[in-house]
Amino acid sequence: MDRAHLIASWSKDSRQVGAVIVRGKNRFVSEGYNGPPAGVEDDPNIDRATKLRRTIHAEMNAILFAQQDVSGCTIYVTHHPCGPCAAVIAQSGIKRVVIPDGESKLSHRWAADIIEADWIFNQVGIEVFTIKEEK
Repeated sequence: MDRAHLIASWSKDSRQVGAVIVRGKNRFVSEGYNGPPAGVEDDPNIDRATKLRRTIHAEMNAILFAQQDVSGCTIYVTHHPCGPCAAVIAQSGIKRVVIPDGESKLSHRWAADIIEADWIFNQVGIEVFTIKEEK
């Protein structure tokens, strides 16, 4: 999870999400953070809705940049995946999602997306683990 947080710090987005995909006993496969597609200007002056439409999420970037099949892998993410990312994670064959403890709380604006993501994970048998982090 430490590496996912490091990767997240590279994002210019205020949410700063990072993802790391590993195989087996933490053998590195890929990583990603949230931001615009390569070659697209990261304009800090655009409205939030436009920025969200232009952003590729950390989980999707990690899957897209993987140079190998990610079936059976684990993805560590600094925040709970949203519904669309959960769908991509499921389609990719990733079997485990690890998030920080407390990220599954449904008290924030992403609650509907988290509920949808958990439904998708449950449908396809993806295990979601939370880990306690030291501050």
